Amino acid sequence: MLLQPIFRYTSKHMARLDVVREARLEKLRKLKELGVNSYPAAYERTHTTKESQESLNKSVKTAGRLWALREHGASVFANLKDETGQIQIWFQKEKLGEDFELISLLDVGDFLGVEGEVVETKTGETTIDTNKFTLLTKSLRPIPPSWHGLKDTEERYRKRYLDLLLDPEVKNRFDKRAKLIKETRKYLDDKGFIELETPTLQPLYGGANAKPFKTRVNVLDQEFYLRIADELYLKRLVIGGYEKVFEICKDFRNEGLDLTHQPEFTMMEFYEAFADYNTIMERTEGLFKHLAQEVLGKTTLEVGDHKIDIGNKWRRIEMSEIIKETLRLDIEEETEESLKNYCEENNIELVGGEAKGQLIFTIFEHKITDNLIEPTWVIDYPKEVSPLSKDHRSKPGWVERFEGYIGGKEICDGWSELTNPIEQRARFEEDIKAARKDREEAQQVDEDFLEAMEYGMPPLGGIGIGIDRLSMFFTNTWSIKEVVLFPLMRRTGKEQESGAQKQTPKTATKKQPVGITREEAHLLLIEMVQNKNLIKHGLAVEAIMRALAGKFGEDEEEWGIVGLLHDADYEVTDKDPKKHTLVISEKLREIGVSEKIINAIQAHSDEIKPNRENLLEKAVYAADELSGLITAVALVRPDKKLSAVTVDSVMKKFPNKSFAKGAKREQIETCEKELGIPLTDFVALALVAMQGISNELGL
Repeated sequence: MLLQPIFRYTSKHMARLDVVREARLEKLRKLKELGVNSYPAAYERTHTTKESQESLNKSVKTAGRLWALREHGASVFANLKDETGQIQIWFQKEKLGEDFELISLLDVGDFLGVEGEVVETKTGETTIDTNKFTLLTKSLRPIPPSWHGLKDTEERYRKRYLDLLLDPEVKNRFDKRAKLIKETRKYLDDKGFIELETPTLQPLYGGANAKPFKTRVNVLDQEFYLRIADELYLKRLVIGGYEKVFEICKDFRNEGLDLTHQPEFTMMEFYEAFADYNTIMERTEGLFKHLAQEVLGKTTLEVGDHKIDIGNKWRRIEMSEIIKETLRLDIEEETEESLKNYCEENNIELVGGEAKGQLIFTIFEHKITDNLIEPTWVIDYPKEVSPLSKDHRSKPGWVERFEGYIGGKEICDGWSELTNPIEQRARFEEDIKAARKDREEAQQVDEDFLEAMEYGMPPLGGIGIGIDRLSMFFTNTWSIKEVVLFPLMRRTGKEQESGAQKQTPKTATKKQPVGITREEAHLLLIEMVQNKNLIKHGLAVEAIMRALAGKFGEDEEEWGIVGLLHDADYEVTDKDPKKHTLVISEKLREIGVSEKIINAIQAHSDEIKPNRENLLEKAVYAADELSGLITAVALVRPDKKLSAVTVDSVMKKFPNKSFAKGAKREQIETCEKELGIPLTDFVALALVAMQGISNELGL
């Protein structure tokens, strides 16, 4: 389900906010003069608001946040809201006496304790007829009106507390996440697994191919790493005698941010002695069915616009077979050189120096995974991409590894674990010596782990499942920031100023000032553009640019402003390609906006700046046209709903150049050569970004 739009304070709103806050501070001062403690330590309630609703003609004592205030002379009605719901409360002057005057010092957002009898009003609404109330917390800032919500997606993430207050769907999503974790623990506990804890700070990183975060423990005068996986420590526990063990914990990988990845994420791994990958697949399939029943009450999941029943037996197919079946490519017969040629011909980006197994895996990831809609176990992976997996018992060069896919998306990764310490050492050394550019991501030679293995590790199967990814599946929400309460984001200037420690000259990076806030840019767009559809186009490209900035680890505010203003002078220049972008450029220079932003805006026009020099310029060039195509696909639907548009529906329209003629396909396709993003991935990223602001786009 799409989120409600989020309220963004403009400079005008900010000035109003200061006035409101000062007025509330004045009320706080008056309350203090009257001897009222506006922040007491506790309040003993007998009923929640939901329980109060069910207590007609009984006395209750409840508490919550004031959610509305309606004055009617000598009576005041209000709504009181807590975690369970809300109830109307009624203040009467004749009943409250002098305390009635204190109501004028209350505001929406304050926390209040209320005592009284539950009655039914003439209009039939269950209400607490208040005979006593207690101020529990005086709020100093106004809560945005719930019918507005928060308009800026980034603001929602930064102020998640408001997001949770204003949008019940957001809270429901995190309630489901909490239940998923609870039921995962219950399922594994029922199967005889024990949850143990492993170190977050590790002297050597391992258990996955990823770049680590480094830190320093001063008291030891040594460098440590934040764990990238808990695998090697859980295996030590198996060696120590725990036959069924799991952990749910935070892992950290110093890599990019995009729609499905955060540098800090939650992972669950479990390992079972005397089991192989077949047993682990059975366990995991059972886990997913259990979670579906307990969290959703059914085994049918919605993934994108697909409705998928996971209650039946899941298909299993070897990687080599599914590539052959789908691409007519017999990888057993292909050479390393022919696979490189295939990648080049099909615009599959390589990092350089891949071995044959790595090429096979890359082709699989780019060409196969999106089409795995029904629950599927893809089994038997190339040895080169699985340094911790056991050799396949009948296929040389392959290992007993599997990945689960539903709705074209990966849900988990597991294998029969390597238990031979000599072979494990060889794999570590082979991985770290591999002639690839991403050598920092290689498995390290962990001597302590190898020594532990030499004491003997039983046959073992294991798996890793991302809790964030799991939450995305079970809420059908395809942005990781929507299922992480407080996602990692670039610090704002205000946050950096208030930081406890400043960057030292050695670590500080010089950042060119943007020169304009998002609020100012939005006002400028509205001033210059009359056509509402053109304004919506700016908002759509802004959303895509912010998503791209997140993917590349760039400045989301800077990239968003480029997207928002790139067509701001389209009308005033009468759509003249030789003038378009020059008027807005001049305005931005007068304001003092950075040349980087101005150059990027000009770069989306071939007439003004045909050569794109950096990632920002290349991004807006491709995003500009794709937003138009996606909008056109939504508009030809009977319901005109952007939420119903899928990647497949956009890709089906893509080759038809008579459809949405203005959306230049060749310009969109630069995403692959200039941004290194496959076209389907680019469409997926842009679609999710636009769906996140669908209300603002009117779609």
